[in-house]
Amino acid sequence: MDQNSTQHIARMAIVGFGEVGSAFARALTAAGRKVSVFDIKLNDDVTRATIVGRARECGALVAENLATALRDAQLVFSAVTASQAEVVATASAEHLTAGQTFIDLNSVSPAVKQRNSEQIERHGADYVEAAVMAPVPPQGVRVPMLLGGRLAKQTAEILNSLGMRTEAVSQDIGLASAVKLCRSIMIKGMEALCVQSMLAAKQFDVDGRVLASLAASFPRAGWDTGYEAYLIGRVVEHGQRRSEEMREAALMLDGLGMSSALATAIADVQQELAARAAPLSESLDPRGRLPEWRTLLNLPEAVNALSEVTERTGSRSPELVDKI
Repeated sequence: MDQNSTQHIARMAIVGFGEVGSAFARALTAAGRKVSVFDIKLNDDVTRATIVGRARECGALVAENLATALRDAQLVFSAVTASQAEVVATASAEHLTAGQTFIDLNSVSPAVKQRNSEQIERHGADYVEAAVMAPVPPQGVRVPMLLGGRLAKQTAEILNSLGMRTEAVSQDIGLASAVKLCRSIMIKGMEALCVQSMLAAKQFDVDGRVLASLAASFPRAGWDTGYEAYLIGRVVEHGQRRSEEMREAALMLDGLGMSSALATAIADVQQELAARAAPLSESLDPRGRLPEWRTLLNLPEAVNALSEVTERTGSRSPELVDKI
């Protein structure tokens, strides 16, 4: 890859064509780049049409397999789930050569990013880790991202010239991801706290009083204008993916010799609600909030399942669901 100019960066590939992948494809094709996309959902007759239609809307080319998607791509973006990040890096490495750069957007532990880097570079390609530091909608490719790796600075210059907002933070792999996951413990933790607090308060019919108290304690946070509906909505829509990210945070904490109990509990709350409330995604408003959570989530079985989370003392192996 020519690191001195973007005019030679003409072909790109995106692996994983969900929320992030489609946003990137739309912006990159609008910038005049040729983008090939691949998603394992193309192999499923039920989901294939959705992926193909989304790619057509973005102006991207659909590749029938991973090798075809990566062929001749100068930049390769991996935007899959945490559970699939290492699998995709390992599979991609077999098809990459010198002159190609693999940009790992996935929310995984520093250790996984380091292993992914080793896999990619062993085959002669370059590896750059990326940490997405905020929700992609509504910012799209303007979402802040931290980059790490030997080519982080040069890659940041290229991506920024394409309309992105990236910052190179280290030549070492793992530090950008550490920033991301440490932040995620706070953000996803707040969501989990809100879910349990509101569902419990609703059972006692005191949710209004709890929200009024929070608004008085934190007057500019939005507790009196639907902030709880936004936090609950994020879990309903993205809880499965967020639970996987928090399990990666737990692995990071384990590696540091710290307790991962809190991160694991957050993951459990996210996963429990997402599993039970998946059909409610259609009830989210344009801002991602679930305004009618009091009615829609007023299910005793959901409350009981979530209350069990606090009684767990160890992690469990989640049944992961691909949401690429």
